[in-house]
Amino acid sequence: MEPQYIKANVKVVAASVIYGFAGIFFLYIKNMAPGPVVFYQLLFGFLALAVYLAATGKLSEIRLRKKRKALILLGVWQAGAMISYYTAVSFTNVSISVLLLYTAPLYVLLIAPIFLKEKPSGKSLAALIISLAGVVIVIGPKNLVFSQGLESGYLFGVLMGLFAGFFYACIIMNSRYLKEEYSGLEQIFFSTGVTLVFLLPFVTQASAASLVENLPVLLFLGVMISSIGSILYFTGLVHVKAQNASIISLLEPVSTIFFAYILLKDPVSAETLLGCILILSSSLLVSLEDESKT
Repeated sequence: MEPQYIKANVKVVAASVIYGFAGIFFLYIKNMAPGPVVFYQLLFGFLALAVYLAATGKLSEIRLRKKRKALILLGVWQAGAMISYYTAVSFTNVSISVLLLYTAPLYVLLIAPIFLKEKPSGKSLAALIISLAGVVIVIGPKNLVFSQGLESGYLFGVLMGLFAGFFYACIIMNSRYLKEEYSGLEQIFFSTGVTLVFLLPFVTQASAASLVENLPVLLFLGVMISSIGSILYFTGLVHVKAQNASIISLLEPVSTIFFAYILLKDPVSAETLLGCILILSSSLLVSLEDESKT
């Protein structure tokens, strides 16, 4: 393997691990709802990305072309995914939330036949069944029947985690549609700008005192995750097959669960581990199915 490909793979691996910290550091936020957190995270990330593009001379290459409505939709999906994910973290825990986020390939599998006219194969259907089994195990069958979890907000958190996975799937599908017109960095730049406009009403929900109190964590989330993580991922993706990158990105939930256990003492039950294996296995099956078609 040539050095540039090794470097590219290292970038994608590093980005996946960095993304894994998002839910963990969100828990260090105090007295601020998910909406304002997402706004300020993206604001700081957007500014850092703009500085990077200007410093590398790539800012002049960023320009609007066709498919502008799809860019707006990408921003809406991004807002939905981030708010849903952080809400899920608030009501369940980081490990469960990130696993539910990674049900996205399941939704893509369901949506693709409708919008892309892609007929699902036997391997894809098997992945669907495996993923559904993993979701049921992670949620806990008893929580689907009894009301105790509902009173604690657990089921609401699970629902938000599933919504996060759905919005993440919409991001994947929308990005596929835009890839011939816009590069990954262009998609991030424009969609983040749209998301910031969309989330402006949430600014009033955070006081100046809470903003100052949470500034270090918000800066980390914005600069490290939304900016540096995205830059590493999309610059690395240039020399890494998309299918391989999707497999490498499975490091995100694995690293999230690992760091949540180490840093937050977040318990990892046998059920969560089994659900993790099933959900990630289904994602891997879908990725291998895509690769076999190329």
